[in-house]
Amino acid sequence: MNEWLISLSAVSLTSSSQQMLFNSVTFLLFFTVFFILYWAVNNKLNVTARNAFTIVSSYLFYGWWDWRFLSLIAFSSVVDFSIGLALKKQEKKRLRKVLLYLSVTVNLGILATFKYFNFFIESLTEFAQHFSVHLNSSTLNIVLPVGISFYTFQTLSYTIDIYRKRLNPTQNVISFFAFVSFFPQLVAGPIERASNLLRQFEGKKKFNYNLCIQGLRLTLWGLFKKVVIADNFGVLADSLFATSDSYSGVSILAGSLFFALQIYADFSGYSDIAIGISKCLGYELKANFRTPYFAKSLDEFWQRWHISLSTWFRDYVYIPLGGNRKNPSRVHFNIFTTFFYQYFGTEKILHSLFGEYYTDWR
Repeated sequence: MNEWLISLSAVSLTSSSQQMLFNSVTFLLFFTVFFILYWAVNNKLNVTARNAFTIVSSYLFYGWWDWRFLSLIAFSSVVDFSIGLALKKQEKKRLRKVLLYLSVTVNLGILATFKYFNFFIESLTEFAQHFSVHLNSSTLNIVLPVGISFYTFQTLSYTIDIYRKRLNPTQNVISFFAFVSFFPQLVAGPIERASNLLRQFEGKKKFNYNLCIQGLRLTLWGLFKKVVIADNFGVLADSLFATSDSYSGVSILAGSLFFALQIYADFSGYSDIAIGISKCLGYELKANFRTPYFAKSLDEFWQRWHISLSTWFRDYVYIPLGGNRKNPSRVHFNIFTTFFYQYFGTEKILHSLFGEYYTDWR
């Protein structure tokens, strides 16, 4: 395991040129070929062939960055597909909990390893030094896999919903693998629920010209937000923060505003592109941003910002903790806990999108 992680450390977090970004010529060529073949396979063959083609293409898209991380997506898919079927067959409450805990442990264990391995090792070493204990520990330059938060939360919600008996597991392993690896929303969301997206893989598609035009318009708008707004404001923010000692407070405030506009345009732009190209393929994804900076309160802001992420934490963290049904002190604890975990989830996503720039700014 250590040797495998060490080999992964050779990949740089800043190697965005190796990623098939939505605003790259490589992705334009990839999607053009995929679009033509996708509808040809859909019309000439069957649903299974179409979904299998989608899986292969999605794995190619993700593997363009680093093919070794494909094993994580495949492993997560196998685990949660199997646990979903086992939950359906199992009636004993205790054993159902064991299966659920297994899914949570595997998924969050992978997430924690790639994100917090070094943090815990360094913290343990520093803590031991306070007691004059010197540990021979070593850290690894572990690369954060692109999109790991999105597909982890997506598969985890699948098993939780089955455990709650709100969802019946699919018997079709091809459909499930396509649902997990669907490339438009694989690396930047939205985080989809099986109740919405999975069922869309289980039927024949019919090309809808009007829906495709809507998708292309949304895709172009997303590209405008990403390339024109986010990238240019990013340059301005980067230049201000790089030499912050020589600027006034007003300039630093402007830099913070530029960065706020950058992350909104970047996040929402990627979401618009994902939703748009999905429409071209006959899939409907959930809206992910609704002008959050025009919110009148903090509560309303989180109802508009990265909706798929905030509603995920609401449904799978806040409500299970008791939500607002408890006494005031417990409600405050529930809110704090939810925001604590959501912060680390959002921080991971920001790091995967902006890499070292975000680390330096923070």
